Amino acid sequence: MVRESAVVALRWEGPQSVKAARSAIAAGSQVEIELPLEDHYALYRHLHPEATRAADQLDASGGAELLASIASVAGMEDVLKLRAAIQRAHYRVRVTSPEPLLTLIPPVRTR
Repeated sequence: MVRESAVVALRWEGPQSVKAARSAIAAGSQVEIELPLEDHYALYRHLHPEATRAADQLDASGGAELLASIASVAGMEDVLKLRAAIQRAHYRVRVTSPEPLLTLIPPVRTR
């Protein structure tokens, strides 16, 4: 049987968001962090450095390693503080944009 987890919606506010996200991860909840709108192109450039120009859409998924690229965007450095919690809980990371959203997805649990 698959267990549905709650979704915790946050707005990026640096250390406060990290603390709230860690608590949600500890509870097994999915976390959706709304990132600043102005970060869309910076996120794209940092996630796709080989691209010759930024695209209008961004959809990148992975594990905790994805946080390093996100943290390289000015103002997003604190996102790296989620790495240990994400790895420990086996969460997946997804970034979508043009309305930047960082989603931390718990593993599917079966009973």
